[in-house]
Amino acid sequence: MNLWSRVGTVAAYSSALLLAAVVEGAWAWRLSWGGGAADPVLVVVLVASLRRGPEAGALVGFAGGFLQDLAGGGPLGMVALSKAAVGLGAGTLGRTLALEGPWAPAALAAAASVGGELVELALAGLAGDLTPAWAPWVRGVVVTACDNAVLAALVFAGVRRARRWLGSPRPGGVPEA
Repeated sequence: MNLWSRVGTVAAYSSALLLAAVVEGAWAWRLSWGGGAADPVLVVVLVASLRRGPEAGALVGFAGGFLQDLAGGGPLGMVALSKAAVGLGAGTLGRTLALEGPWAPAALAAAASVGGELVELALAGLAGDLTPAWAPWVRGVVVTACDNAVLAALVFAGVRRARRWLGSPRPGGVPEA
């Protein structure tokens, strides 16, 4: 990959992260119910992880989580670390499993949502934050996982169609995102 294609890739993922963070801040919280809401930044992290591998997924996850940390006003770095862990895990999983079919991204997004929330809970415990009330927390995680599964299925279907329309070949060893 030459320098200009790398710059283009970084610009594309940076733009997607910024757009996802703006969308989340502008309307995703308005559509929340049951304590959970869609996380468009997580879907961008999953796309980067599956298309570019675990290292890129961790980097995009950290950058997206850091944007969410800055916008959220909570402890700085907790969401960034959890999104980096999700990006690393999804990229590794994408290299070892064949994630084909329309429902694979939805299942991966649901699992990544739960995993990210568990990492954030563990980090909050290490930082000395009080544990949440379990029933509302679990309900919020389930709602977030379902919202992200639907969002990921739509986004990944759009990415597949765009790649077919542009005639973009599938990279070797990386599942079609």
